[in-house]
Amino acid sequence: MNPFKIFKLKPEERIQAGVMLLVIVVLNGLFIWRMHDLFLQEGFGPYWKVFERELHLSGYDPLTYLGITDWDTVYNVYRHPLLAFMIWPFWLLNQGLTALLGVNCVQYLVALPVIVASFYSYIFIYRIHREVIMLGRYDATLLSVFYFSFAYIMLSVIVPDHFTISMFLLLITLYISGRCIQKRREFKWWQSALLFFITAGVTLSNGVKTFLSGFFVNLRDFFRPKYLLLAVILPAALLWGVAVWEYRTFALPKELARQEAKAAKEKRIEEQVAQMSPEMRKNYEKRQERRAARLKAQAEKSGTPMKNYGFWKWTDITTSRIETIYENLFGETIQFHRKHFLEDTLVFRPVFVKYDWLWSYVVEGIILLLFAVGLCCGWRSRFLWMSLSYFGFDMFIHLILGFGINEIFIMAPHWLFVIPLAIAYAFKKAKKNQHKVLQLSVLALTAYLLVYNGCLLVDFLLSPIRAVL
Repeated sequence: MNPFKIFKLKPEERIQAGVMLLVIVVLNGLFIWRMHDLFLQEGFGPYWKVFERELHLSGYDPLTYLGITDWDTVYNVYRHPLLAFMIWPFWLLNQGLTALLGVNCVQYLVALPVIVASFYSYIFIYRIHREVIMLGRYDATLLSVFYFSFAYIMLSVIVPDHFTISMFLLLITLYISGRCIQKRREFKWWQSALLFFITAGVTLSNGVKTFLSGFFVNLRDFFRPKYLLLAVILPAALLWGVAVWEYRTFALPKELARQEAKAAKEKRIEEQVAQMSPEMRKNYEKRQERRAARLKAQAEKSGTPMKNYGFWKWTDITTSRIETIYENLFGETIQFHRKHFLEDTLVFRPVFVKYDWLWSYVVEGIILLLFAVGLCCGWRSRFLWMSLSYFGFDMFIHLILGFGINEIFIMAPHWLFVIPLAIAYAFKKAKKNQHKVLQLSVLALTAYLLVYNGCLLVDFLLSPIRAVL
């Protein structure tokens, strides 16, 4: 009945857990070392400009660094309703450490939850393979390492953003759900409500996956009035109420202040332009044209939204879905592109980058083939269908609606675990020689991805900052 017992390591997990923890700590140490001289300074500012200019990790934002340095509702309150409050204790601790040591300890404080979440993400995907899908220890370990050899899972262990936390929460939800299915237990309403409040509090889309787990575990009982009311309607209404209150209390006053400041600035510029000489006005207009062209090119990368208000403004109907699938969805997420390595799509990186070698597309094809074989082998598994429902929901919001489609690879921690989970069913069903071929294939892919992705990432972390700006 102890809820923290789930985090206790089991004897068979300890050696591989120690190795994985060492790898995660080393990668975080390299990342901290790389940015240490810039981000350790106390009182530099404005903080946002320094973080935004110097932190280059693909499309990931340094919002957590900003929030723990100078607390505010730095995240979009409707998409991440509780995240600002979750980092508040770290801000308090940073304030105390800054006063005591005279430096900004934000990197070290952010690394702590990232390391813990990454470590337990490995533990729970191993347990899913071992205890839910019922693989042997070697196969479960191989597929778990295979998952962490993927480019944007390897990268997620150092990212100062919410994605690693989301991955941990989704994997623990899958593990609990899988055990419930296995033991034919009900997903209790309070379990669903609690998991929803935490997962959706970090990222709203995670909450939908918690509801999907409730449906696949409870099946028809999911639609009982009591369960719907207590596990779905009430927690969703409560979280939405928190988001609305948070927006009106923290975000709206700042938005209004920014609008007033912008209007005042525009008026001041108009007055200055009116007093310019013809030559100065001509130079000013040229600068504005260059700026407008730059903003237009940036906007084109974001695609055309379905509508220009509310949640619709985050949609995209023009970005190519086909190229997205093979270059970014199953490309960049699994194998880094060498060109424009870890550049931000909204700044330098084109939406689509080609691989240098045909071999990269061959590797992608082999992984997708193994994924398809796994789906065929496990199509009767309710747990696999539940995992696929997570994946299907993400594909709906990214590929159909186009949310975040221009940098879909950064969302990998939300859904990429479905690939090794599906392949696990091929391992489970294969016999003798087939099983050995599968093992050797995944082992070869894992070794290749660890070397290829690992070398690129470590080289990046060891390179001077100015080399990638």
